[in-house]
Amino acid sequence: MTDFRVMDEVLRKQGEPARIPLYEHFVDYEVVADIMGWTQTAEDQITYWKRLIEFYRQLGYDYLPLEVRPNFPVPQGVSGDDTAIYSRGTRNWVDEHQGPIETRDDLEHANWPDPEDAVDYALFDEIGKLLPPGMKIIGGASGGPFEHASFLMGFEALAVAIHTDPDFVGALFERIGQSLVAIAERLAPKEYMGAYRYGDDLGYKTATMLSPSHLRQYVFPWQEQVVAAVHQAGKPFVFHSCGQLAEVMDDLIENIGIDAKHSFEDVILPVSQAKEQYGDRIAILGGIDVDFMAQRSPQEVKDYTLRTLEACAPGGGYALGSGNTIANYIPVRNYLAMLEALNEFHGTD
Repeated sequence: MTDFRVMDEVLRKQGEPARIPLYEHFVDYEVVADIMGWTQTAEDQITYWKRLIEFYRQLGYDYLPLEVRPNFPVPQGVSGDDTAIYSRGTRNWVDEHQGPIETRDDLEHANWPDPEDAVDYALFDEIGKLLPPGMKIIGGASGGPFEHASFLMGFEALAVAIHTDPDFVGALFERIGQSLVAIAERLAPKEYMGAYRYGDDLGYKTATMLSPSHLRQYVFPWQEQVVAAVHQAGKPFVFHSCGQLAEVMDDLIENIGIDAKHSFEDVILPVSQAKEQYGDRIAILGGIDVDFMAQRSPQEVKDYTLRTLEACAPGGGYALGSGNTIANYIPVRNYLAMLEALNEFHGTD
């Protein structure tokens, strides 16, 4: 039975829950289809989301992960062959070199949405009506201020412009930030929203993508306003971010006020160490290393998961899941081994 109250206890750090809930940023549809035995793609958007609701419910999640891209100008992309186990044919990335907004003129003439049209609110409402009792949505508008700025300019152009035209960069972040705050103000109070979330990948393996000082200047003021809007609605805020964030974790926790952190890699910060360092202040989510899940045997994944649960479950404030997502290059048997380990930890079949 789904019961979002268990996840809510974790996100709000209200002691040890009756069970350790599952948390996943998302599971790639190719993996979902393989597990569920679906041979055809969903014919329309609502059918697609009905399928995902059923998948997450059956596998034991108390929520549906749902993020929708804001109606910003469309970034440029590059693509290549998808060589994953459950290939979708092509894999797409955002172009790091250039984007649709490269000049002040581009910024002024871009088709920026009004707050009421900034995201597909109607889709959230429709999906909210489909949720079974006890299930909520964790999500919101996808992407944070940094990601959208780097997508719209291209990361290289953004990095240069910070030094050559900082006022232009500030104006771009203001356009983005105002929209993200307006969306959070409208979505977070919805009854079907259990928690608000977006991903803003601020780091890489050894450091943040922008310097901490530039993050504090351009990014964090808008993140703080989004989190304030979510808290005003009485909901927790879940922050997904990849990379080495040690230099800014205090900013995220103490100043911005995130309630939970997701995305952990063993080569950066194993989740057990994250729980030890930050678990007294925020909830820690996931952390079963994606590289490990992709390359090891099911038994190794199960053993690894049990060790993680033993380290992270005491005291509460922890939900089990991968370090990032169940991508289409992770063997299904390894994903299921992680879930089996949770059942064993709970002493159930």
